[in-house]
Amino acid sequence: MHQIEQVSTVIIGASFLGLGLASRLGPDVLVIEPSNGVGNEFIRSFRLSDRKYTPVTASGVELLRELILRNVTDEEGRLHLPGMMPVMIQHITGQKLHVRMQTQVVEVHLRDGKFEVVCYDASGFRYFVADRLVDTTSQCVTRNGQGCVKTKSLNMMLLGTFGTHHSEESSAYTIYQGRFPNETVLKFAVDPMDDWITARSKLFDFWLNRPEPLRHCSFVTHADEFDIELDTMQASIQPGWDWLPSAYYANPLEAYDQGYNFEIGGRR
Repeated sequence: MHQIEQVSTVIIGASFLGLGLASRLGPDVLVIEPSNGVGNEFIRSFRLSDRKYTPVTASGVELLRELILRNVTDEEGRLHLPGMMPVMIQHITGQKLHVRMQTQVVEVHLRDGKFEVVCYDASGFRYFVADRLVDTTSQCVTRNGQGCVKTKSLNMMLLGTFGTHHSEESSAYTIYQGRFPNETVLKFAVDPMDDWITARSKLFDFWLNRPEPLRHCSFVTHADEFDIELDTMQASIQPGWDWLPSAYYANPLEAYDQGYNFEIGGRR
């Protein structure tokens, strides 16, 4: 007979939204993260935005204060994405959040009116039972087929000076500036149905035949994950089970605030 751990809420994804929600609900919440990082929907996808966001929750304000103190963001709201990871890890430790890293969700099913979540990690299968379930991943790993991908891009980090000439090819990409001068991201649009191999191939072909404004730039690296924009802010899979994709939001602090403000069992 396997051992079952009881928690009030299971949150899938140590995303900015997921960590915001966990920060409000407290230590009786379990966060399950498939990877070895947090905030991947922004950090590992190299997702930057031109839109500044000012937090509206006390927890969000405190997080912004810490980011400014660590020189991870500035007054214009520009972000140093790699620097956000250690700040969020420190946040998890300081808030005493229960986060299980490198843990895959195998299946979810109802059991006596509660949700049983079967997971797999380096130690084998683990079983959790919760009153509520919130999936914050972009793909909704607990129930596939939720929502649609509006746009998808494979972003890359650049180094160099950009030209000012504009051409038709420029519609295939957008340039964003991070916190520091050498933190420039090119957002390269791919088809929403493209897999990783296809998207990488398109990116490399584009770079080999890049337009004149990019000729003097160097390809530093590309993101580890897709930058995905979704058309769904929230979907109720069934009572007590919600999909709240953190990637719906353009700014990680906004996603954090939205998670912190979310009322379990209600609407935003």
